[in-house]
Amino acid sequence: MATPHSPSADRVSVVIPTRFRPDLVMRAVASALAQTHPAIEVIVVIDGPDPDTEAALSAIADPRLSVLVPAANGGAARARNRGVEAATGRWVAFLDDDDHWHPGKIAAQLAGVPADIPFPIMSCRCEVVTARGTFVWPRRLSGPGDGIGDYLFVRHGLFKGETFAPTSTLMAPRDLLLRHPFPVSRFDDWEWLITAGRIDGCALVTVPEVGCVHYAESNRVTLSTCHNFDHALEWAESMQPHLSPRAYAALLLQAMGGEAAARTAGARMRILLSALAHGHPSAVGMATFALHSLMPVSLRRRVRRAVYSASSPA
Repeated sequence: MATPHSPSADRVSVVIPTRFRPDLVMRAVASALAQTHPAIEVIVVIDGPDPDTEAALSAIADPRLSVLVPAANGGAARARNRGVEAATGRWVAFLDDDDHWHPGKIAAQLAGVPADIPFPIMSCRCEVVTARGTFVWPRRLSGPGDGIGDYLFVRHGLFKGETFAPTSTLMAPRDLLLRHPFPVSRFDDWEWLITAGRIDGCALVTVPEVGCVHYAESNRVTLSTCHNFDHALEWAESMQPHLSPRAYAALLLQAMGGEAAARTAGARMRILLSALAHGHPSAVGMATFALHSLMPVSLRRRVRRAVYSASSPA
C-alpha cells in the first residue's frame, strides 16, 4: 500500500473501457488528461481487436496514457477489472467512452473524501444529456450515513433524477476494487454498487460539484434499455439478499416499474407481487408504481418538467 509520501499516494488511475468508438473515446481521454489534479494516469482498455481505435489513440503523445488490448472481447466488466489490475494509483476512477469530465472532477472528489470511511466510493453531480434536454442529477446527494442500496433506489419523490451514480462518476480505492471487482453481469455497474454496500466500511459519497457529462440516450444496456423483462426481473430478484426490504421494493416499483420492458399487465403484476412478498414498499414507492401504471410516459415527462421548472429559482 502506498505511504502518504510515496508517488502513488495521490495518483488517480482513470480506467476507460472502449470498443469501435474511436471518436468518442478520444473525447473521453482528452477530458481525463485535462484534469486539474496533477497525478493522473489514463488506462484505456480496448475490449478486443480494434485497429481504428488503436490508431486514433496512438496519436496522443502523452506519457500518462497507456492502452491495453486483450486478445478477445470480454465485456465492460472484464475490461474495467483489467484496467484496475494494471493501475498504479491509490485511487481508480471510471469513465465510459461516451461520457466526459469537467476539468475539476477528480480534484473535487479527492477534496471531499471523508477521513473516517475506510472504503469511500466517491461520486459527483452530472449534466445528464437526453433527447428532451439536459438535467443536473442527482438532486439529493449520498453521504456516509446512507446505505448504498437505499440511496440508489428509495426515492422520496415521484420522478427520476433524485438519486444518481452512473459509473462515469465513480472513484474508489484500488484496494477495494481488487477485493471487490466488477461482476460479469447483465447490470454489472449497479450490481457492483449494490454488493459493495454490504462491505463493512464502504459508503457512497456524492460531492456537490458537477463533474461529469453523461449521455443518457447512448446505446447502453441498463434496466431502462433492457427489452427482455424476464432477464431484468431475474437480475433484480437475485439482488434481494443484498438489499434492505425497502430498497428491494423500491428497485422493483420505482426503478423497474417505469421502464418499457414492464409495460404489460402481466409484467406489472409480477413486479408488484415480488415487491409485496419480499420487500417493504413505501407509500411513495406504491404511488410511483401507480403513476407509471396509469400515466403515459409523455404526460409524466411534461408533469416532471412543470414541477421542476416551477421549483427552480427565477
